[in-house]
Amino acid sequence: MIFSLFSALSFSQTKDTIVHAYMSVQNYEMNPSEIKKTINPKKIDYEGSYHFGESEGESDLEIIFSNNKLYARTEYADWENNTWVGKSDRLPIEYSKHKTVIDKTEYELSISDNEKGLISHYYKNVGEKTHHYIQFNPSNDIEKPQGKYPESSFVKLTLKELTELPKSELKIMRNEIFARNGYIFKSGGKMDTYFSKKIWYKPIKKDNINFSDIEKHNIELILKLE
Repeated sequence: MIFSLFSALSFSQTKDTIVHAYMSVQNYEMNPSEIKKTINPKKIDYEGSYHFGESEGESDLEIIFSNNKLYARTEYADWENNTWVGKSDRLPIEYSKHKTVIDKTEYELSISDNEKGLISHYYKNVGEKTHHYIQFNPSNDIEKPQGKYPESSFVKLTLKELTELPKSELKIMRNEIFARNGYIFKSGGKMDTYFSKKIWYKPIKKDNINFSDIEKHNIELILKLE
């Protein structure tokens, strides 16, 4: 990603507006002038894992770019049967005019102290004053699934999305899920020939593969179309 060009965000404080900036949660205040937005970011620039909240309210907004689309999900922990269990929910995401709207919230790609992040804006009227809150959510590297269709191991796909692909590609997408989990294909078969050429493919076992709930969902859905 190239961050060579930036423009300072206009967070000027006026007589009737008070500007606040903070990182992830309001406990971590920032100087608004330290936050800058990228100029004309591309879709792929939004790829990353963005941290929100703290302690029991922590979550990560994860975004990947694949086949000219953005896919987003939120990763968080939930209390189940006296155990903290990791959860993952897909979020709707739209990209337009260098901005993204994720689950009805608009975000802009930005940087602070050489750290990439997303900024969002919130406003609250208190008496005759308007409080403008700027939230900066920093990003970490994301472990993107390998292959042509990483989204099939990242989010639960829909029939509408899958019907856009020919059956030949659906077969590759479905078997790619198996390949990512080290499945050993029939020696000399089409899938064995196809995946053996992929650097990331590491055949490990034939049976007892622990697919994620996301992968199970997508395998079943793809099989219906095939």
